[in-house]
Amino acid sequence: MTSEIVNRLRKNSECLAPSIMLEAADAIERLIAERDEARRMYCGRVSRDVQPDAFDIAKDHGWDCFPQEDGK
Repeated sequence: MTSEIVNRLRKNSECLAPSIMLEAADAIERLIAERDEARRMYCGRVSRDVQPDAFDIAKDHGWDCFPQEDGK
């Protein structure tokens, strides 16, 4: 999942401060990946203690942290 701001930072990096813009885009992508992994871990842990599965828990929180397959 790439956020719109990451796309804008990469697209506009040539006209402003390229190294800072690209560094920021990389940092945002890394933080999004770490956040999503933490959410998946949380959902997996909670699903062991309660009936819903990890996907339902993520959905209930409004989280899109599980990779989509086949464009679904």
